[in-house]
Amino acid sequence: MTANANGAIDGRPGDLESGLFAYRLEELFRTVPGPNGRAYSAKAIAQRSTERGFRLGESYLSQLRSGKAKSPSFRTVEGIAAAFGVDVHYFLEDGAAQRTRDEIDKLRMQANADVQLAAFRLAGLSNDKVTVVNELIKVLRQQQGLPQDPPDLMGADPAAT
Repeated sequence: MTANANGAIDGRPGDLESGLFAYRLEELFRTVPGPNGRAYSAKAIAQRSTERGFRLGESYLSQLRSGKAKSPSFRTVEGIAAAFGVDVHYFLEDGAAQRTRDEIDKLRMQANADVQLAAFRLAGLSNDKVTVVNELIKVLRQQQGLPQDPPDLMGADPAAT
């Protein structure tokens, strides 16, 4: 993630402070699974933050997420980080943000033992058999009202993974 002198992040317009914070906050909402395996809502994060001693309103959180609120206090940032279970440095340092992304990926894979078991069972199968299983998973996800691919995979080039 890079920002230019005008604060544009990866080609997105905006000032550096609010744009980067809003981008990283939205990234957490997109990628960190809640206890049920689905994305957290703003209400759930506000409640989790408050439960951890960092008072946070749902409407203010939504404003931070959209970039309308531009200068959260450090205490607010701490509360959001605590609610998502990430290091507060995720919002402050590029290196910490990347480490947090890596940790989120690992947590998502470990979150459900059945998912992990299914992935292990794919080992050793031919590529065409793995493709069949992936297509079946897409159908099952659709039947449960989920997108065919998790949000962080949508639009990704399958050849790049």
